[in-house]
Amino acid sequence: MHTSLFGITTAISWAVADIFIAQSTKTVKPVYAAALVSLLGATMFVIYYVLFIQAPIPANILGVAWSAAAGFFISIAAVFFFQAIHQGPIGLVSALSSTYPAVTLVLAISIFSATLSVQQSVGFAMVIVGVVAAAGFHASDSNKKSASTGTWMALLAALTWGIGYGLLAEGVKLLGWQAASLVQFSVLAVCCFLLILFTRNRYETSLSTMKSSIKNPYILGSAITQQTGAVLLNIGLSSDETGGSIIVALSSCYPVLTTIMAYFLYMERIPLMAIAGGTLAIAGIVVLSL
Repeated sequence: MHTSLFGITTAISWAVADIFIAQSTKTVKPVYAAALVSLLGATMFVIYYVLFIQAPIPANILGVAWSAAAGFFISIAAVFFFQAIHQGPIGLVSALSSTYPAVTLVLAISIFSATLSVQQSVGFAMVIVGVVAAAGFHASDSNKKSASTGTWMALLAALTWGIGYGLLAEGVKLLGWQAASLVQFSVLAVCCFLLILFTRNRYETSLSTMKSSIKNPYILGSAITQQTGAVLLNIGLSSDETGGSIIVALSSCYPVLTTIMAYFLYMERIPLMAIAGGTLAIAGIVVLSL
């Protein structure tokens, strides 16, 4: 139940973040927005850690290495995801990118020798299939070139997220969630800062434009909600005995919530398949929580 609670609250935070992200990419270049949002969120955690947690990092080189690698892969995934959201279609992008738990599961079983019970395996499958259906895997788009680009970006986001979270689960196991998070978010912040630095000419960014972007409510909203979800996920990883597979699967339910929120905020129609998928995903959550 402890793991499930953190997985569900992560999904809620990321669902809210998706609404902000979709809006932020309309006013700021997607890659720049991804880097800035992740940089802001990671920096917030590092500052909080230094001021309030102040716990030393255990002398475990392997744990530091896994956590640092996780930060790198997750930073790359953020760029792919923001680019995919910008290209669209959003329903298809959300569905494909939310399949990252499958990658984490393969990594956990093949490399880190994690195991799932029959009940957990059934619940895992129900969540993934339900999320894909609910998020709009069936969606189509008139702009075939844009849809194709968005599809590939979403798949790359799923792959790199899945690898990142699988490595992070091992980092949390060896270091504890606080120290693993510090390493992960520090590397994430550095990667995002370098990305902004090296793309400043392409996106015509300067110190003044960065200050302006930071004041953008959608950028701030994305950073706060995305980082909140990331921290909740890391805490939940500390109690997940399946190599992160269960909590990562639960976190992937955010597209279901995004679809529901889009209905109430923008009056977007919810297809019958989305309703059926959402119901299946929720049933899967119940199975995983038992």
